[in-house]
Amino acid sequence: MSILNYYRKFIEKSRSFYTKRLSGRKVDLLLLAAAVVVLSFIIVNRACRTGTFNLSKRTEITVSPQCKDFFGSDILDALIHEFEGQNLDLRIRETSRENADIIFFDDSELGSLINTSALASLAPYIHVETQAEQWAAGWALPLVSFMDLFVYNIDVLRGADCDRPPKTRAEFLAAARAVAKSNPPLPDEEPVFPFALSLNDADPVALRRNLYPWIWANGGDIPVIDTSDKKPVLPKVMTDTITFLGQLNSEGLLAPETFEKTTARRLEEFTQGKIAMLTISARDIAFLRRGDITFGITAMPAAAQGKNRLGLSGIYAGISNHCALPDEAWIFLAFIAGKSQVLAEAVSAVPGSYPNVFSGDYIKKDPLYSKAWGIFEAADIIDYRPGQPSEEEINRIIREKLAEAFK
Repeated sequence: MSILNYYRKFIEKSRSFYTKRLSGRKVDLLLLAAAVVVLSFIIVNRACRTGTFNLSKRTEITVSPQCKDFFGSDILDALIHEFEGQNLDLRIRETSRENADIIFFDDSELGSLINTSALASLAPYIHVETQAEQWAAGWALPLVSFMDLFVYNIDVLRGADCDRPPKTRAEFLAAARAVAKSNPPLPDEEPVFPFALSLNDADPVALRRNLYPWIWANGGDIPVIDTSDKKPVLPKVMTDTITFLGQLNSEGLLAPETFEKTTARRLEEFTQGKIAMLTISARDIAFLRRGDITFGITAMPAAAQGKNRLGLSGIYAGISNHCALPDEAWIFLAFIAGKSQVLAEAVSAVPGSYPNVFSGDYIKKDPLYSKAWGIFEAADIIDYRPGQPSEEEINRIIREKLAEAFK
């Protein structure tokens, strides 16, 4: 039985145990029930008199509703049930994000939460030795991680005489041109576009999802610099990537409305067969499977053949800066982070828990997730720390360069 199924059936098993064992023995069942009532009364009565057991005095820790949005109510309820059974003086309750002691979020929000002092430092509870570790773990704990991927419509590429997905940037450009040639715009038919970008200013994951993977795959990194006394200068690999995307636009190889469409809308268009290739997160695989198309996944096309480089995105949890009981909140935060493998299985995360990763049953049993795992194992993982102080300024310059490239 998988970890996930264990937690899903945890409560149901406890409810049905005595019924299965004692079916058909009504008299014995009544005697047993009476004995349990008497014994419970004695235990509770003594506990109340000694002050060792008082549910009314449980300390309440609140969590934001995103915890169930991300992982589902069944899993979180089972984990909370387990935690409260181990910590009889604590109780976990869901409340609004603004009032929660523990906040759940993905890394698109990490920078803004840190920069607005919304999170309490975890320094009293964890030891970090480097600035990188401080940024990654000093404010929140990672729960699950998802890898960057390149997805393609198998039927559309085959129709363009492409027998395999592109491995290099040159092969990608050739495939995009082939798709455009084999799918000319017709008056009464929906066009199929070779590729699509979402660079909407209001989309918090736009650059992270659409631009950064190209930069990492081609040997670059997002610079971390001090912006207090100088303007950031973009590395050549970043400007070259922006120029390349501008070339795709000038050749008509991109779906329209690059700066208007959101990442979520592009995923919908891919499932509708309107886009041949797209950059995605492993987090999106479950959504893409709801569509009626046949798709495959591969690593991001790189400038040349060689070992791939890819980034990870994730879901985090941290203690709110206004939490009045940080020590008690930390107990639950550490508990939930320790259940990362259960959470990873709940959302079919690949690679899952990082850097302590292993291939769970849900990965081994699914061909698509197994392939993603193989891509992950064969790649170098980028040390990307979202929300660095200089990233906002760098992204502003990137958008300026993109606007110039797309004129």
